[in-house]
Amino acid sequence: MSVTETHLQIPAKDGFLLSATLFEPDPSTQRKGVIQLNSGTGIPRSLYANMVRFLADSGYTAVIYDYRGIGGSKPKSLKHFSAFIRDWGQLDMVGVLEWVNDHYPTERKILIGHSTGGQMVGLMENNDLLDRFILIASSTGYWKDMSKPYKWLMPPLWLLYIPLSIHLMGYANAKKFRHGENLPAGVALEWRKWCINPQYFEPEFGKSLAPLYFDQINIPLTSYQVSEDPIANATTANKLLTYYVNADVNVKKIEPSAFQVDKIGHTGFFSRKFRMSLWQDLLEEISQ
Repeated sequence: MSVTETHLQIPAKDGFLLSATLFEPDPSTQRKGVIQLNSGTGIPRSLYANMVRFLADSGYTAVIYDYRGIGGSKPKSLKHFSAFIRDWGQLDMVGVLEWVNDHYPTERKILIGHSTGGQMVGLMENNDLLDRFILIASSTGYWKDMSKPYKWLMPPLWLLYIPLSIHLMGYANAKKFRHGENLPAGVALEWRKWCINPQYFEPEFGKSLAPLYFDQINIPLTSYQVSEDPIANATTANKLLTYYVNADVNVKKIEPSAFQVDKIGHTGFFSRKFRMSLWQDLLEEISQ
């Protein structure tokens, strides 16, 4: 069997063109549904390609894409480029799901959200199109809730480096501290505002984050939580779940030792080493 990969551009709700890759199963394979994968902050879609290719080989059509300002969806220069995290939820995620529904109207639809990609689903006005929701290392992000010693890196990052970087370059140079791709100034400043607040993004509910749809999501939701993930730990991951009040929630805790590894962390779930373990478990989850 072979998986077909097609690179394309998908319009966000406001018409902004997003760089995307469509993975389609071999025509002889029984089609099981369509997967949309929402990336984490500053993470290009290429990180998820191996896992999504595996899912497509198992019968799922899948779409990965870059948010505006990230990967293939960024301009030549990020200086003065306008984008916010809320745009990713209100415009980009919504536009991709509309595209999915237009092209596969009768197929079952599964959304996988990694990190921020699971937070912003609560801003998706078309969430009623979804049949299944998977969170992978997805959580809130108040810095004091993170695990030591990682959390002690956050104050200098948010209070010194990010503002200085934006002042000097017009964007946040996230590559410098190995935190994904460089970020548009609006994305970085909004992220900073949330992460230094004990209530994270909740103070913005009804303001910049509006309307909200968290309580409209009443489908099965599985949250994969890695025990030694310093960002999406038990505290932050379960805080995010409290917003999805009407979802049918199932928490799956992952211990690296159970998979003969020392560390999985915030992005390790997508490593090919877990093809026959974590990825197989994910297949079972999305089939339900």
